[in-house]
Amino acid sequence: MQLFLKPNDTFFFRDGRPFTRGEQSEGYSIEMPFPSTVMGALRTAYIAFCGDLAKFVDNQMESVIGTKQSLDGASIHIKGVFLGRDEGSLYYPTPRDLVSEKKSQDPRLYPLSIELPTDTFASNTKLPALLAWKNSTKQVEHADGYISCDNLRKYLLGETRGLMSEESNFITDEPKVGITRNYKTLTAAEGMLYRINMKRFADSKLGFVVDVDGIDQLPEEGLIKLGGEGKGFAYRKISQKNDPFSDDDWTTLQDKVEAAEKFKLYLATHAIFHEGWFPKNLPPDIELITAAVGNHATVGGWDVAHGRSKSTYRVVPAGSVYYFKLTNDADVDKILNCLHYKNISDQRAQEGFGLAYIGAV
Repeated sequence: MQLFLKPNDTFFFRDGRPFTRGEQSEGYSIEMPFPSTVMGALRTAYIAFCGDLAKFVDNQMESVIGTKQSLDGASIHIKGVFLGRDEGSLYYPTPRDLVSEKKSQDPRLYPLSIELPTDTFASNTKLPALLAWKNSTKQVEHADGYISCDNLRKYLLGETRGLMSEESNFITDEPKVGITRNYKTLTAAEGMLYRINMKRFADSKLGFVVDVDGIDQLPEEGLIKLGGEGKGFAYRKISQKNDPFSDDDWTTLQDKVEAAEKFKLYLATHAIFHEGWFPKNLPPDIELITAAVGNHATVGGWDVAHGRSKSTYRVVPAGSVYYFKLTNDADVDKILNCLHYKNISDQRAQEGFGLAYIGAV
């Protein structure tokens, strides 16, 4: 089931940095909500539409949305949260192994190449290869922003020509300054001036697309609260294909992986790995060659059951890419089906972390 979430006003999604009243004066917002934020909003909506808080506290909704303490055994499962256009395309974080021309408005994207260590090229990496830019006539940098579903399809099928980035101003900043009032005198409390960077979509047709299973009892449409300050979002159920591959594309991908004996793994959402940046929960008969991993993001949250902050994790950011080679006559079909459009995060995979796509090298 897919849901299209459209904000009624500005929105605000906290990053992992602290924002304690009286200590920090500025709260920072990220563009995309963490999957765990959406999970909390959907569970709250289910309680409101399909029962009441007393039933949830009494664990009568455990089979669908879990309990205050855990999601174990619950049917709800978020696959991913995407930026999308109403009845239109989806947009994905630009893969980290694609670059654009430095200080240029040219939307063209160029792939990095696998480079083996040589006598003239040294590095302290423990990986057998690196991703490098070989064209010395053009300076490049990582391309932030998004790519369309069509461009992601071409990228995953190994088509490197004609890849384009999307406009970077899908979401604009709208700062808000506020104060805390003394409830007795109704005057501004000293030292309580703050600023938060609200966000707004530049186009009214933009919103968030959520791929979620196991919560079909929700009404076809409604209102939910999502993110900071309980901002309202209108949602409705839609039919949206979040996997860019057709059946023919899947066959083409398998053939290319078998021929090259290599594949890439692209993360469409943030992932939490026990080994930091490296995914350990992988099928056998594959070996890591190289990777393009972005700077970590920080994910936390609020523990409703205990009334305190959740543990904070450094997560591998969406858009990170890992290159693997096949070993020991690996079963390509089994490996691809085990990884493609699966949540491979070591923790909180049920909430939508670590959604992976497989691509050709």
